[in-house]
Amino acid sequence: MGNKETEQAAITHVMALERAAGRDPKDVRTSGLPYDVESPPRLIEVKAFSRSARSVPLPLEHRQVLAAKANPEHYYLYVVDNLADHDGAEVGVRILHGEVLLAMIERTQPQVTYWPTFKAAEYDQAERLQ
Repeated sequence: MGNKETEQAAITHVMALERAAGRDPKDVRTSGLPYDVESPPRLIEVKAFSRSARSVPLPLEHRQVLAAKANPEHYYLYVVDNLADHDGAEVGVRILHGEVLLAMIERTQPQVTYWPTFKAAEYDQAERLQ
């Protein structure tokens, strides 16, 4: 399962859980907001992992950290893991929010990561090892 498929599976799973909890979730990934799912009153950032997320870093963008700090009561981080299990029996969701999420953020050292776009022409012209 690739990154896009893993992310989509996690979003689908979270949306189903939110509906089962009686909320009305909306996928807002393309809206530019610092979270993936709006499920009033929850603002949910979803982190998807094909394997266990136990003891792995949870990457948060600066704007996501700011949103969590600005609205700790309603900003949630859903960690969905074990998505590579084909029957879905082992898929798990860990929910972080409020003081727990803020404490995790506070003990973290921010790191700058650059994500340059590998344009098609650059890809086509790049040296290739065979």
